[in-house]
Amino acid sequence: MSSSSQYYHLFICLFLLSFSSLINSEEDIVITVSNQAPNTVKAKCSLEGSVPTGDILLESRQVYTLVIPFESKGNNTFSCEMKLREKHGVFKLFDSYDTKTCHDRDEACEWKILEEGLCMLASSDCVMFKWDTAHYSFKKITSEPIKYVARNAMRYMSNNP
Repeated sequence: MSSSSQYYHLFICLFLLSFSSLINSEEDIVITVSNQAPNTVKAKCSLEGSVPTGDILLESRQVYTLVIPFESKGNNTFSCEMKLREKHGVFKLFDSYDTKTCHDRDEACEWKILEEGLCMLASSDCVMFKWDTAHYSFKKITSEPIKYVARNAMRYMSNNP
């Protein structure tokens, strides 16, 4: 086999390898939520401004894994409205373009629900997002002009340890 033929085959192999990686580049975002509060938390979650899910009950002392499809062309904002007894808040758990919250699908995105609010685990630190006293809810969010168009629903949620 000639040298130019070997380079041609190498080029074709590298091209096919890179093309197949582009096709399979869509990955999931994995968010872990641990309810450390003594009571059940009621949540409604939304991907990129879509209509919120039905109520999700996050039982006390349980760990939940949320798996959401990642879209390379989307902003991948995942928010949850949460209620702990009389406490309430709308929390942005993941946003590709907001470095104040989880934003990189390749890094761990871990949250703890506490009496004080939600704690985002960053390295060994806790970044606290306190419960909202203004009761801003998805009802108000969905009545605002549409900013994002939902492409996919949440893939699944699990509370397996």
